[in-house]
Amino acid sequence: PIYRTTYVLAFRDDKGIDIKSLDDPKLKELKIGVFQTSGIRDVLAKHGIINNVSLHVVTHDADLNPENQPWYQVQQVVDGDLDVAAVWGPFAGWVKSKGAPLTILPVNLMEDKIPLEFDLAIGVRKTDAFLKYMLEFALEDKQQEIAKILKDYGVPLVQCSRCLVSGDLPSHGSYTEVTQEDFKARPDLASPDQVVTKEKVEGWLADGADITQELSNALIANDLDRVKFLVGKGADVNQPDNQGWTPLISAARQRHDDMINLLIELGADVNLAKSDGTTPLIAAASRDHVPSIKVLLEHGADIEKPGPQGFRALPLAIADDNYEAAKALIEAGAKVNEPSGAEGLTPLMVAAAQTAPAEGAMFLPSSTRPIDIAKSLIERGANVNAQSTKGVTALMIAATHNNPPMIGLLMESGADASLKDDQGQTATDVATRNGNIESAQAIMVLGAAKAAESEPSPAPEKGQGTSSQ
Repeated sequence: PIYRTTYVLAFRDDKGIDIKSLDDPKLKELKIGVFQTSGIRDVLAKHGIINNVSLHVVTHDADLNPENQPWYQVQQVVDGDLDVAAVWGPFAGWVKSKGAPLTILPVNLMEDKIPLEFDLAIGVRKTDAFLKYMLEFALEDKQQEIAKILKDYGVPLVQCSRCLVSGDLPSHGSYTEVTQEDFKARPDLASPDQVVTKEKVEGWLADGADITQELSNALIANDLDRVKFLVGKGADVNQPDNQGWTPLISAARQRHDDMINLLIELGADVNLAKSDGTTPLIAAASRDHVPSIKVLLEHGADIEKPGPQGFRALPLAIADDNYEAAKALIEAGAKVNEPSGAEGLTPLMVAAAQTAPAEGAMFLPSSTRPIDIAKSLIERGANVNAQSTKGVTALMIAATHNNPPMIGLLMESGADASLKDDQGQTATDVATRNGNIESAQAIMVLGAAKAAESEPSPAPEKGQGTSSQ
């Protein structure tokens, strides 16, 4: 993370407003602006602050109209149209940095269940390992300049030991987790007006309903009979919906292998991709649903067809932590040395970026772990010393992600720690540069052990050989 910041209450410093907590009665009397989808809106509602809230709704044209942007409620406070703006801290800090007479009150310590402080970071795909550590190098080199920019823009900086820039504001720490239950459909409880019948569908079509949209609705409901009925009425099983998903991709995304079977029987193309390259097989892998993967492969899905950004189903499954899907694809014969994407990453390189579960987390005994995927790839002939278009190896990627178990597996399997990338760096250099001391030590120790094993044993001294009879 680069820095940690918080939601705040911003109000003019000449209004005499003094707020001690979110239960302060004054907050129910003041006119408070809040953004529609912000966490602090939920917190205010939880504390009974609802009727006096001015809601700033999400719009599609905020890039063209500043008054529709989330920060603008802070300006409304400055102008006197609002008493308080409950906003993301950097918005208020930016307005104050321009000379506005504002008091900014952090609220991250005023709520214990809904998080109000967050880390800000630059995110890259797990397959962009080279880009990741190049960004990290740049951030480290410019740490002081970044800190100055954040302070110049008035960003409220919260204490954060793991951030590039730590602040002075106290951090809340861990929050009490609120358990949420997954929604489960109960068609048996549906009222008659909620049940879709063939007669209703016929009526809707007669009234001009879009048959493609009706097919999409039937897919969401996993209604096999309705799908067959609509196809019989002329619905195209290969026609994308408004979001660009073909019926087969939609079924795969919803883990409906029975629907996949039906659509293929009705003529769906198992390899027809979305405009971004997503195929039905990639969609099934993205949901980690092995039954759907098996059905598609049984009906001729191309396991090596490139998808988004040139990545095939196997590396995409690994990158998205869908290890059961990855295992199924490997067992189905996916190529283990085929490079994907502009950087030419092999599946093993992608697997090397997958770190162990966080402290306190665990894998079920029967589940597939990242290290299991790497082992399977190597057992099927994956080249442990393959290099990407920028010279990066799987060992370098494991070192970047501070993954000693993966480093151990790779070096036991013949990984060469002396190989260098286009920047002239070895895996040890990469680990050291990232502060990954454990990984650097693992590479050096295993490398030394490997070298010792390869040295010939000294010849026995004269007179110490085996005596002959």
